[in-house]
Amino acid sequence: MLATARQLTITTTAVTAALLLTACASTEPRPKPLEHGTVKKKVHDEATRTPIYENRYRETNCRKVTTNALTLTGISRPTTGGSGGRTTTGGSGGGGVSKVKPGTPNNRNKDNSSGSSGESSGGGTRRVCDRQYLGRELTGWHRTPEVWKVLIVKGERSRWKHVTEDKWRTIKIGDSI
Repeated sequence: MLATARQLTITTTAVTAALLLTACASTEPRPKPLEHGTVKKKVHDEATRTPIYENRYRETNCRKVTTNALTLTGISRPTTGGSGGRTTTGGSGGGGVSKVKPGTPNNRNKDNSSGSSGESSGGGTRRVCDRQYLGRELTGWHRTPEVWKVLIVKGERSRWKHVTEDKWRTIKIGDSI
């Protein structure tokens, strides 16, 4: 019964919000953008280039870790006391070292879990690596083109209008366009 009341409350709230949005919406059509008027300001924005960087990492200390369904934190590091749910050497389980197989360092792959072959629900073996920060690498540039625009005003309405360089140079403040 509680789930039904909750669903009813959510549905009622959504319908009420939709009704409020449609009731508060303006019935007047929006005016078209201002195309003609008096020039009040002229602005020229120069072209810019912004560098784009990407962080680079290297996988180090790669190892295969055996986990089971109860070991959620068992993929972080070998334990020094207690098994923590991992398979241990020595058989007693009272302490020891986890089964960790070293992997290959110096991978430039950014994905920390690449090559993992463990199952998500039960248990299995997963490949776990630490990431070492190598630095930033320039990967490209974000370019913003040059822009010429004028502020046109007509009555109480105003709008920045993009124009060509030639038109921008010939227009003077106070001209009607």
